[in-house]
Formats: sequence, structure tokens, C-alpha cells
Amino acid sequence: MTILKNCFKRMFRSKLSLLLILVLPPLMISLVFGVAVGETSVVHVGFVDQDQTWLTKHLKEVIGNNVAITALREEEINQMLSEGRVSLVLKLEKGFAEELIAGKDPVLYSYKIQESDSVIQVQLEADAYIRAAKNLAMVAEGDIDIFYKGLKLYQEGPLDLEVIQSAGVEAGTNEKTIFSMGILGMNMLFLSVYSSIYLLNDRENKTFYRVQISPLPQWNYMLQNILGFLIIMLIQMSGVFFIASFVLDLYLGVNVSALFVVMSVFAVVCVAFGVAVGSLSKNKRQAGATASMLITPMAMLGGMLWPKEIMPEILQHVSLFLPTTWLMDAVTHVVINGRILDVVWELFILFLFSTTLFLLGNWRKTTHLQGEN
Repeated sequence: MTILKNCFKRMFRSKLSLLLILVLPPLMISLVFGVAVGETSVVHVGFVDQDQTWLTKHLKEVIGNNVAITALREEEINQMLSEGRVSLVLKLEKGFAEELIAGKDPVLYSYKIQESDSVIQVQLEADAYIRAAKNLAMVAEGDIDIFYKGLKLYQEGPLDLEVIQSAGVEAGTNEKTIFSMGILGMNMLFLSVYSSIYLLNDRENKTFYRVQISPLPQWNYMLQNILGFLIIMLIQMSGVFFIASFVLDLYLGVNVSALFVVMSVFAVVCVAFGVAVGSLSKNKRQAGATASMLITPMAMLGGMLWPKEIMPEILQHVSLFLPTTWLMDAVTHVVINGRILDVVWELFILFLFSTTLFLLGNWRKTTHLQGEN
């Protein structure tokens, strides 16, 4: 286990490594959670009413009790969402009320960039109203007068929708938690660069070649290095989770253990990424440049820096080929639902990424050594 111990010594001896491992992630996460302090909790909702009936106008009044409503045209939806001027847009097409009264199932379209507790609450309220209207339409059997009479009774009655949030969880907290995990994941990717640099150091100072002629098998040397880097990342994650939960008292989702499992699987991907970069690079400078050129686009396209829904559709398709996308999808599901079984597919994809990167790194290292011999 000499190589494993040496891996720990080299990593924790560097002040920059300690900064990346222990200081920077919790500092950035605390800033993410604190950036919204003092912001208004009012939700801005865009409303596209192409039907202009009493039903649609009343729906606008119902959801407008707790949110700021902005009347929009259909062509303004993308711009208003991308500029952040509204968090949610509801659209009702012409003939909505007529179809509903006739017993059909018209669609209430909703557009949003990112899920949030407050946005979900507005959607629940709108959906509850539409469901009630559909039930009244079934009773009215197409009679418009009976339908609107019943709808007015519903409006004046004691029926209401109450959305109960978890104690101590403010609206918008889930988004900040998800974004924080993206920041942590991006930091883990940059930390993985050190694994590639240390492997290149061993190659440059001939340590790796001395291992080649020693009784220690090459796979044992690589395994101890990989295990060392993985343990270091798990230490970083544990420190971040501990500081966030017990020191800063930050909300980390419904199921913190499930979230830790997801980030642990991504840690394996990060180590594999570092090994692959180290194997594909000729020297430390090239490894650092390659990693920097890859990590930033991966973070942007994968939704670590902003919701990937705001990107063009073609870029969203491209992002499916990046592990960061599957990480953020898994984090989003776990933070909101707390069920690890809901992200089995995402975790499987992450394992495939790690396996591919490990194979790429080992294949390149083998061909490189054969070429030198």
C-alpha cells in the first residue's frame, strides 16, 4: 500500500489541493445559498389567453391571488423565460372552454426553465381548477348555462387547494441545492486534473518505468492510484456535506444519503476522467490545457452552471453524450423526490461513462508504453 500512502501525501501536501478539497466547495455552496437572501418570493407568471372566455379569465384571477400575472403573446414566451422575467408561462389555446364544456380534454400548456417549489405550487393550483371545471362539464353534459352556474358556485364555495411544504424549506431552495451540487461536481472534475498530473509526474521522473521492472504489477500500481484519488474525492464530498448540513445548516434535499450516493458515483467518473486525460496527454501542461478545455463546456452543457433547458434543442441533444448531464438529472430527481430507485438509469449511464474512460485511459497507456519500447 506504499503507492496509496504516497498518493495521500502528495495530494494533502499541496496547499492548492487543500484549497480545492476542503475550502473552495463549501465556500461556493454557502455563497449559492446566501445569494437569494432578501430576494422577493413573488412568482412571476406569464399568461397567454387565446380563448378569452369567462373560464380562462377566472383561471387567471384564481392563480393571480398569490403571484404576479403578466399577459403575454405566444411569440413572447421564449424571450420572457430566457430573460428571467417570468418563471412560468401558462397558455390556453382558442376553443379551450368550448372543448372542455363539450366533455373533451383540452390541454393547459405550461412552459418553464426550471422546476421550483413556488412554480410547482402555481401549477398545482391551475391543474386543480381545470380538473374541477372538467368534473363540472361532465355533470352539465354540454349545457353551457349549467356549467357556468356550477363554476360560479365553485368560485364562491369553500373549496380550496393548500400546498404544504416541508418545514423549514423555503421556495426556491431545491434549485439552490441542485445548483450547489453542480458546483461541487465541477470542482470534483477540476480536482481530477491532479490525478492526471500526478500520473504524468511519475512518468516524467521515471517512477512509472521503475515500477515496470519491479515485482509490483502495473495493474496494482494503477489500482492503488485510482483508489487513492477516489478516497480523496469521497473525503472532499463528506467534508462538504458535513459543513453544509451541520455548520451552515443548509438544506440538501429530501434524502441526503441518496444524494451522497449519486455524487459518489460521479466521483468514480471524475477519477476515470482524470486517468483518461493523463493517459492521452504527453505532459502536465497539455493535461491541464486539455482538462480546462473539456471541463468548462461539460459543465455548461450539462446544466451545472445554468438550466440546460434554456439552451437550443440541438445543444440539449449533444449534452446527452456528457456525464454531467446525467449527474444533474439524477441530482434533480433525488433532491426533489428523495428516492434513489428513481435514478437507477442515470447511475447506470454514469457507470458506463466511468468504464469507458477507464478503458480509454488504460488502452492509451498500453499503446504508449509499447511505442516507447
